[in-house]
Amino acid sequence: MTAWILWLILCGALLLLELMTASLAALCGACGCFAAFVFAVFGGGMESQLIAAAVGTVASLLFLAPLVNRYRAARGKGAQAATTNMDALIGRTAPLAREITAAQPGRVRIDGDNWQARTADGAPLPKGTMVTVAGYDSIILIVKTA
Repeated sequence: MTAWILWLILCGALLLLELMTASLAALCGACGCFAAFVFAVFGGGMESQLIAAAVGTVASLLFLAPLVNRYRAARGKGAQAATTNMDALIGRTAPLAREITAAQPGRVRIDGDNWQARTADGAPLPKGTMVTVAGYDSIILIVKTA
C-alpha cells in the first residue's frame, strides 16, 4: 500500500474521531495528515511527509483552532447555545406531578422523565402548579412558580 493511501485513511479516521468528540485536537491532526497526503501524492519522501504532517498539525493548532473557537463563541451569542444534560432543563416549564412539601420534594415530568423537584426557599407547592426549572442540585431540580 502506498504512503498517500495511508495518510488519507488516517486523515479520514481523525475526521471521524473529530465528529464524535468535537475536541479540535483530532481536526488539527487530520489537517497534518492531509498535508502529508499532499506531499506523498506529489512524490515527496517519507521525511518530507513526516515534516509536513508535523508542520500541518502545529499550524492548524495555531491558526485553525482559534478560528473555530471564535466561530463557536459567536454562534453561542447570536443564537441559543446548545445545552445538554441537566443544563438543558433550565428554563423549562411543566406542571407538578406530585406536591412539594416542607418535608419531601415533589415530582415534575419533563419530556417523559420524572424528576424530583423542590423550591429554593423550601415553600410548599400543590400538585398541578406550573413551575419553571431555575436550577438543579445534584439530580433534584430547583423550581419556581411559572
